[in-house]
Amino acid sequence: MSYVATYTDENGQTREVSVTEEDSVEALNNDYKEIAQKYDPKVVTIQRVQTQAGEALHLKVTVKAPTHYLTSNLDMKPKACGFMTADIICYPGYPLKSVAASYAPDHYLASPNVFRSGHACIDTWIPLTSSLPKVVDKLVHDMIHDPNVTRYDSTANPYMKQWHEDGVAAGRFPTIPPKRLYASAVRPLPPRRAASKPPAATPPLPHRTH
Repeated sequence: MSYVATYTDENGQTREVSVTEEDSVEALNNDYKEIAQKYDPKVVTIQRVQTQAGEALHLKVTVKAPTHYLTSNLDMKPKACGFMTADIICYPGYPLKSVAASYAPDHYLASPNVFRSGHACIDTWIPLTSSLPKVVDKLVHDMIHDPNVTRYDSTANPYMKQWHEDGVAAGRFPTIPPKRLYASAVRPLPPRRAASKPPAATPPLPHRTH
């Protein structure tokens, strides 16, 4: 089985691209491995959960840092909390097919980029350019209210725009330094110890004459 999508390159040329089912599975596995190693597990946890019918990969991404949530589609008063979890679902045909992301409808992120249904606003999916790691990275930055990834020009929840901008202006956002989201760089191995000198050779016994 193969999946097909229309792709427009940087020169405006449109063509069809396709991936096989095996290619799609491999792409998901590779991107999952990248995500699993990218973040500091003390701050960001990536949990792979059982897929449902029609899903190719289902992740729960939790950021353990100060943030704010809303409780219903009528709620307009953000409440502080210490963590936030999003569900991310990939479908057969990835990376040609878009992914979806959402929060619990009674505990969803207070953000200009999250609909009042709890669904996260995902940028237009561009085959061969958009990817699961990019979506995850945008979401974990959203959860700490990092203005560097917030789309104020395309708001899913316009009621949160001024509140978010005021938090940035007051220095409350982001709630933690973004670099804390990531795993530490791989540390180099300690220098090798100098090799010990081999023991001196035992001098030969003097030759005896009889």
